[in-house]
Amino acid sequence: MKKIIISMIAGACLTFSSCKDYLNVSDELASSLTIEQTFENVRYTKRWHANIFNCISEYSRIFDGVTGFSNPWFVLSGEGATNWDNLRTEMTNGFNASNAHFHRFNSIYQSIRQANLFLKKAKPIGVSTDKEKLTAEEINRMKSEAKFFIAYAYFSLFELYGPVPIVTDAVESSSTSFDFPRVSVDEMVNFIDGMYQEVLNENFLPQTLRTTDVTGSQVENMNEMVRPTRAVVLALRAKLWVYAASKLFNGGYSESLTLKNKDGKQLFSPYNASKWETAKRHLETFLNFAETNGYTLFRKSNGDGTENYSQSVYRLFQDWNKEIIWASSNTYMNEVDGSFDRRCRPTAILDGFSGISVSQRSVDAFFTKNGLDINEDPEHNETGFTDIENPSAYVKPQVDKHIFNMYVNREPRFYNAITYQGRSWHIQPSNNWFVDFSVNGNNSNNIAYREHYTGYLLYKRTNQEMYPGGSYLRNYARPSILLRLADFYLYYAEVCNEISPSDPNIIKYLDLVRERAGIPGYKKLQETGKKTGVIGDYEDQAYAIRRERQVELFSEGQRYFDIRRWMICGPGEEADQTKYWGMNVDGKSELPPSDPNSFYRRKLIRNHQWMRAMYLYPIPHDEIVKSPSLVQNPLW
Repeated sequence: MKKIIISMIAGACLTFSSCKDYLNVSDELASSLTIEQTFENVRYTKRWHANIFNCISEYSRIFDGVTGFSNPWFVLSGEGATNWDNLRTEMTNGFNASNAHFHRFNSIYQSIRQANLFLKKAKPIGVSTDKEKLTAEEINRMKSEAKFFIAYAYFSLFELYGPVPIVTDAVESSSTSFDFPRVSVDEMVNFIDGMYQEVLNENFLPQTLRTTDVTGSQVENMNEMVRPTRAVVLALRAKLWVYAASKLFNGGYSESLTLKNKDGKQLFSPYNASKWETAKRHLETFLNFAETNGYTLFRKSNGDGTENYSQSVYRLFQDWNKEIIWASSNTYMNEVDGSFDRRCRPTAILDGFSGISVSQRSVDAFFTKNGLDINEDPEHNETGFTDIENPSAYVKPQVDKHIFNMYVNREPRFYNAITYQGRSWHIQPSNNWFVDFSVNGNNSNNIAYREHYTGYLLYKRTNQEMYPGGSYLRNYARPSILLRLADFYLYYAEVCNEISPSDPNIIKYLDLVRERAGIPGYKKLQETGKKTGVIGDYEDQAYAIRRERQVELFSEGQRYFDIRRWMICGPGEEADQTKYWGMNVDGKSELPPSDPNSFYRRKLIRNHQWMRAMYLYPIPHDEIVKSPSLVQNPLW
């Protein structure tokens, strides 16, 4: 690949006399250090290396301070909305290449350059008797991690922008102009794949986070939670090829097939079926590794040995477990008074912010307890009300009165993901308290700056033991999951369906995810006659996989990229991005659903701006202006 001068796009000082941007130190300290001096010092070398990790995307931050490295994708995919900052209006006003807010472009290239410089400069420091030292073994691992993050960073660019320029070295320059062409999709994928292969060949990363303690027992090394392992590399390599094979990047985006560099080089290629085979091979390599090394879907049992499906899908996100492939401790889910939980909490619960709402489309996607779509299940009705037990209650039983039947007899994932009209809180502020989103309710949209828009709040990943009062927990350290096994089971089902719809692995892996969630798999549905015709049918299986990913990975930052790589976002299509629906929050809760002024009616909340250009995020306009050879994405 061509060497690229990136001094301007990185947005950092690239002279060797200043290290501030690479060490997170004061200007005074940075001005006194050269890069050579930095890499003679153990602490500064470690700090330089640690800053490479800043390219990681972390998906628990959905509200304030959201960037392209957190989770604006929850809103930009229509899963929900927030009432704060740029995310509040991004999809209602639309955006263009000059004012899009959620870029990764400049920051990622700075991380790539930092990693390249680490590979070039880092070396063992000290001898065995020194108090502070870096051994050859430690440096080898750190350099392998730097290579991993170069590959990871390029994939982060690829999934958002498509193919971008590849920088294979850090080149100093004071010039104000530089060459900056994009590579093709195939070159991009092969480069990332090659970096992952290099890391695997070196074999300097641990297999997993499991280590042997002084008693000889296998334990998870939580001090290294975010450091990549061989499992992470294998998983991300498989994910790379799923994307490469998908419609958006594999000839299905007609406008991209005419996109060329200014020298005439074509950036996207026509459909290539063999990419699905490559994806399948890498997924099987990872899944075999995962099985051998003890990764499994997290499942929680009751005291009598039966499964507790509600606890399975709840506690999955509360503690480190064997489903997690990669996670970060740098999470927004921490303190009850000022982070994720408060933004999800109803206003009446001790200054909850009611800041993260959920769309009706997301609510409707969750299955019934019978594993069926709400429009297919004859037992599902939306005409009346029922008393139901709140499965998330801190002290059980906690019976919620007069719950709209839309929310009755739904699957466990629904109750652990959505706060809906009439629901009690897991820890009650007072007897018989319930949330009321209607026009005169205790959590109506009339409360300044705390609009929920839709009559729903996000509940998934909140902690049911934390409460901002009394002697309850005020904080709980949850891992922010970056990769988990269920995601890859569904990738594998998808890939197998693209290659051979009769492959039994499609239903096997799809049903494993459904059964852990406490709903019947498609095999059981067919055997009982409740839903037939899916197994073996390409279109029906593809739809079932898409729906399962929508529900299983809800709010985890993945749907934005899924619906784009599948290209199902247009008006009237499966993931129509032009409409945002909720309940009638201007209606009254005391009126029956048949009354036009009732809360209990679906309502178009607002229109969203959607263009086909949005299948790929625009490259920042100022980078196009600065780089004569850099071409913009289609339709921008």
